[in-house]
Amino acid sequence: MVAKLLVVIHAEEEFNWEQGFHSQNQAVTHHQALIPFMGELIGLGAKITLAMDYPFVDSPGGREVISHYQHSAGQHVEFAAHLHPWVNPPYHASSSAESEFESYPCNLSPEVEYEKIRVLTEKIQTVSGLPPVTYLAGRFGIGHHTNQHLRALGYQVDLSISAYCDFSHQHGPDFSDRTNAPFIDNKICHVPHTSSWLSLSRQIERKANRSPSWCKSLNRWHITRLLGKAFRLRKFRLSPEGNDFSQLRAITQAQLNIGQTVFVLSFHSPSLVAGMTPYVQTAEDSQLLKSTTRQYIEWFQQELGGEIVLAKEMAVAQG
Repeated sequence: MVAKLLVVIHAEEEFNWEQGFHSQNQAVTHHQALIPFMGELIGLGAKITLAMDYPFVDSPGGREVISHYQHSAGQHVEFAAHLHPWVNPPYHASSSAESEFESYPCNLSPEVEYEKIRVLTEKIQTVSGLPPVTYLAGRFGIGHHTNQHLRALGYQVDLSISAYCDFSHQHGPDFSDRTNAPFIDNKICHVPHTSSWLSLSRQIERKANRSPSWCKSLNRWHITRLLGKAFRLRKFRLSPEGNDFSQLRAITQAQLNIGQTVFVLSFHSPSLVAGMTPYVQTAEDSQLLKSTTRQYIEWFQQELGGEIVLAKEMAVAQG
């Protein structure tokens, strides 16, 4: 099968990641870097799933991005939804700050989670003229009721699972037994954000990637720490944030080796400007992120012969 790549940009407000979750964080000024970079990627043959949160859609900067790419909607760009509950009405907290527990949408009451997704959905449709059909929960916070909400609101694709990752130590969901394989649940196509175990030992690497439950059981006995030291067994996300091209290529190859053919390359939109995320602190970091993204997209198409698709196309492919 031809390998497929989704390029997903988490389009969101700017905030200090170390100072908690505050509803007053609404600024979007990095649109001046986002608009031309999206154009560069499209020029390389990419299709971009722009997963937008409420402040992004509600801000002048975010609206400028949407307006600029409205003519490409459905062809080169998809306007998707990305829920950051702390900056998405309706607000229910007694103060402007959300707890870490409440920063995961799945930890809200079903009624509040639904209302926040509904309000975001309507905002995107009002501004872009198109109803979003792809959803990404902030902090990968998908829960027991999310699928039901998405079905009721007309969604077809969800990107909220992060393969092999466990966020339970932060009150978030545990995906440590999930691989990158897309699947259908309640008529929603779930496409996990791509992660992979890498190791000096190809045998251990394949075992970890094919059988995440094996890694999970080892982790209970803290054996993964020993394997990490002895065989450099580490988990990586397919993102130019913190990874160079060689690492992205290794992640992809490790997954291809176990038969995985669908990949999600993702990054946060503020990372295009130095100092706005922990991943990009300098102008050199920003340039590296951009060059790594361009290089990977070219490699995926030219060397792998892969196809870049919008997230919404996965509903058809998997259906």
